[in-house]
Amino acid sequence: MDDFLKDYLEELKRLDKSPNTIDAYRRDITHLISFLQDEGLDYGDFNEIEVSNFIGYLLDFNMSRATISRHLVSIRNFYKYLRKKNKVREAPILYFELPEIKRNLPEPLSIEEVEMLIDTPDVKTRKGKRDRAILELLYATGLKATELLDLTYRDVDLSRGFISIKGKKNRERLIPIGSFAVSSLREYLASRKDTVIGSSVLFPSQRGEKMTRQGLWKILKEYAQACGLDKSININSLRHSYAVHMLAGGADLTTLSLLLGHNDIKATAVYLKLVKNKKFKQVYDDAHPRA
Repeated sequence: MDDFLKDYLEELKRLDKSPNTIDAYRRDITHLISFLQDEGLDYGDFNEIEVSNFIGYLLDFNMSRATISRHLVSIRNFYKYLRKKNKVREAPILYFELPEIKRNLPEPLSIEEVEMLIDTPDVKTRKGKRDRAILELLYATGLKATELLDLTYRDVDLSRGFISIKGKKNRERLIPIGSFAVSSLREYLASRKDTVIGSSVLFPSQRGEKMTRQGLWKILKEYAQACGLDKSININSLRHSYAVHMLAGGADLTTLSLLLGHNDIKATAVYLKLVKNKKFKQVYDDAHPRA
């Protein structure tokens, strides 16, 4: 158990909270810890954007609005304790209004939009080669942002067309990458031969440091604007697109769940609804005389 959570539960016992209340706090905060671990975040990173992502994380497990609201109250009280005890420097969740809880299905890009986005970087430049490789790999594998940013040279096997990802408890999963991503990675790595030694990070920032989530988001936003994509692009747009296009192409749910690194297949099943909705619309448009 997380030491901070353990200390907090002991504090609740000293305050003579009921066993049911303490157990509810334990469950709620354990979900938060799992989310932070999955995303590679620290307690201080749990800002307004990540709270919204956390709500989506809980919705994927079919939790009710009341249950999610209880989670947020539990977590805010937990952060009050952490801040009071000086266990964290930053506690952003204490200073903003909690967002409305609503089910927003992921909005994937179409295949044409993905291709347009990937083709936007100028591969005549080193930055363009890096960014094209990033976009290709995100779409080829459905990686989370943190998984991409943690990649090292050792994790990539271009000869076999696989990358290795270490998840929770060092569980490794091998993910195949397609020929387009392999080609783009080869071109990018060839341009970096002079900087490979001494740097194990696959996609460093322009300064040669490990790229941040914000840096990756800026890259996605930059190219989305440059190619005129009107849709709201977020850091997981290519991951959602990967999942939907895989299912639409015939991938089974269990295999896709393993590729995405989901701990529960329910989190993967949300993409089925998007595929079904798309197919229903296509059938309607093709069949109805006044569609």
